[in-house]
Formats: sequence, structure tokens, C-alpha cells
Amino acid sequence: MEETVSLRELKAYVEKKTSKKTILKVMWNDQEKITLLITPNMKINSFILDEKEGYVFYDLEGKPIQLAIPCVLPEAAVHGAKVNLTKQIKIMDQALSKGDMAALLP
Repeated sequence: MEETVSLRELKAYVEKKTSKKTILKVMWNDQEKITLLITPNMKINSFILDEKEGYVFYDLEGKPIQLAIPCVLPEAAVHGAKVNLTKQIKIMDQALSKGDMAALLP
């Protein structure tokens, strides 16, 4: 059985873990749609999925973003307002850990 949590609960957890407010941003390209939880000052314009590096994000000028993205949710993990807790979810460039899952699940 897949463990799910609401998007609102995940957002609150990411804010608590990073000690920063986040906003929700949905982006898509020709291959995929992703949902990001980013800080308000992050200016992300586009992304690609690189086989070696994973997701690479670009700013408005076309330069790669070096800062860690607070949370990256791939299309397969998001179903409406629910999020499947899988290893595909990244919080601060780290896969979702067992500790993260324990904190998110009741």
C-alpha cells in the first residue's frame, strides 16, 4: 500500500525542516510536469531531466540554479491534493528518508 500525505501537510513539513516559507510552483516541459516547493525569492524559469544529474533547473537568464530546491515532486508522485511518499521526492536535494516519512505519517 502506498503511503500518502496531503500537499498542505508536506508543505508545512518542508517549511519546518528548512525554516523558510515556501510557495507552490507547477512547471512542465515536453516530457514531464513537476511540482516545486520553493522560497519566494527563487526565480526558476525552466528545467530538464538529466540522466546523470537528475533535475537541472535554470533561472530567467538561462543559468543553472546552484541553490538546493526545498522540495521537488515529480508528476508520478502527485495525485490531486495528495502526494505519494516515494523515494522520487526530494527535500533539499536528498531523497525522502525514513525519518521524514515517520514525521509525515500519523
